[in-house]
Amino acid sequence: MEAAVEMTGRKMDPASRSPVLVPKLTMRRRFMNQKMLHLMMVPAVATVVLFYYMPLYGLLLAFKNFNIVKGVAKSPWARNGGFEHFIDFFNSVGVGQVLLNTVALALSSLVFVQIFPVIFALLMNEIQSKVFKKFTQTVTYLPYFVSWIVVGGILFTLLLPTRNGPINGILFSLGLIKKPLDLMNDPAVMWPLFIATEIWKKTGWESIMYLAVIMSIDPCLYEAVTIDGGGRWTKMRHVTWPALKAVFMLLFIMKCGTIMSGGGFLDQSYIFGTASNKSTSQVLDVYIIRVGLEQARYSFAAAAGLFKQVVNLILLLAANTISRRLTGKGLF
Repeated sequence: MEAAVEMTGRKMDPASRSPVLVPKLTMRRRFMNQKMLHLMMVPAVATVVLFYYMPLYGLLLAFKNFNIVKGVAKSPWARNGGFEHFIDFFNSVGVGQVLLNTVALALSSLVFVQIFPVIFALLMNEIQSKVFKKFTQTVTYLPYFVSWIVVGGILFTLLLPTRNGPINGILFSLGLIKKPLDLMNDPAVMWPLFIATEIWKKTGWESIMYLAVIMSIDPCLYEAVTIDGGGRWTKMRHVTWPALKAVFMLLFIMKCGTIMSGGGFLDQSYIFGTASNKSTSQVLDVYIIRVGLEQARYSFAAAAGLFKQVVNLILLLAANTISRRLTGKGLF
């Protein structure tokens, strides 16, 4: 009936239950009726155009030998059909290790960092004391608002490689070590340190979305499980988790689109990274900054950045397709 109404310009009269003719609104008329909504969208649309679409012109840098005097348009095209800088990127010394760090940290984030907010939200939902629940939420939300610069300063202080350093001092007093440990310069420590700090910083904040979903679940569903003899584990498995699955898959797909960006580890890599630990701490974004931009190799940086974004797009589409086939849920 709704399809017929749209096609014929008729609608049902609620009183007589008979179709009545209604005038079709032109596009201009519909626009005028919703002009305030369109005006509210102008800042958002302008922001997207200004910061997302206009910079796409700069992608030409990846295929040119950029000359800052000549500009992008007049700079000569790169050799090898414009792919000179892509070839240089893949042949660069150490780029293999950088890509390994990037992918390994991003996959670790997908496995560990994303599951902790779900577990935390499920546990928070089981807390009965409102006072303790609010206190726990506040304590776990605060790390998200602490700058990574501050976190880095705290870590470098705690892990000072001297007998007077807080961590080394405790280990010395317990007789566990005989000489100070220089953990911040140890490449073997970087991956666990990145994951641990990411979990500490984001678990409480990212659990907000899951807690909001839990609060929207109909209590009758829990009561039905109780009547059937189910306990807390049964409620979490058959009521709470199915409700959280859609949000979980949405965030999972979005994070798959950041794998080649290191899964969001740019800040840790740039702040925690040193000359001694860069073999395991340097991700692709930091490599682009240090090799491409700090050395004024703008075309090289553009080529590496374009490669990263293309791979991220492919991974995003692949994750969305797989999710739709396996769970029936996806971004689009």
